Amino acid sequence: MTNPATIGLGTILAGRYELVAELARGAMGDVFEALDRVDGSKAAVKVLRAEYLADESMRRRFRREGAVLKALDHPAIVRLLELGIDESGLVYLVTEYVEGETLAARLSTGPVHIEEADALVDALSDGLSAAHEHGVLHGDLKPANVIWPASGSPCLVDFGASKILGLDRLTATGEVSGTPAYMAPEVLTGKGDIDQRIDVYGLGVVLYEALSAQQPFRDGHLGRLMMKIDAGDCLPIDAIADVSSAAARVIARAMHRNKDDRYANMADLKAAWHGARGG
Repeated sequence: MTNPATIGLGTILAGRYELVAELARGAMGDVFEALDRVDGSKAAVKVLRAEYLADESMRRRFRREGAVLKALDHPAIVRLLELGIDESGLVYLVTEYVEGETLAARLSTGPVHIEEADALVDALSDGLSAAHEHGVLHGDLKPANVIWPASGSPCLVDFGASKILGLDRLTATGEVSGTPAYMAPEVLTGKGDIDQRIDVYGLGVVLYEALSAQQPFRDGHLGRLMMKIDAGDCLPIDAIADVSSAAARVIARAMHRNKDDRYANMADLKAAWHGARGG
């Protein structure tokens, strides 16, 4: 039995996965690199934070992330290997380990090239389309949730804030799950129905930051940040980055404050991007 309060490097889960390095800390849990002692391969393990173990709503959310990943089979979405709950009630997810760096780390040295933005649009729009076909929204698109492998195309991680189409938010209090700076206005304000256009918006924001190395909306005060997002108060991408006016218009439409003025789905966004790029 694993003591949830003592989870850390050296812990072995399910008699198999040894935690060897910490990769990230998230709102729901911490992510570790693990060694699979059965076959010697690497894996990524996300463990529910100990302070949440007594909270059944958080446990349901964590289990749901596993169920979402199991339903999705696409090269642009990290693959789930195991969803575990041990004798002590510890809940954890084991996913494939992707060698590479996050888009957030990549942007710490400057913006990506336009050809790399092409790769982002192709991979993420296709992966998100596959998720949407399963009735699943990602709901937390941001550079930290995009992994750029050492070889291959970008892929998406962390469906922890995802929302099943047609269901209410996971908490009865109306708590927002996700990262405010990247969230669509209707998610932040709770006004109107939530649908796949929140991910169209999120990909637009990721593209904006990828090509400029700047977040479109920034403010240290959450209330003011939400007001800026709700008003669409940001500079156009071509005012701060070397981007064509055609590509800038695609990003602006994807990020439109009014969801009815965005692209209806990922396929439309992808087609518009390729049209703007002349391909």
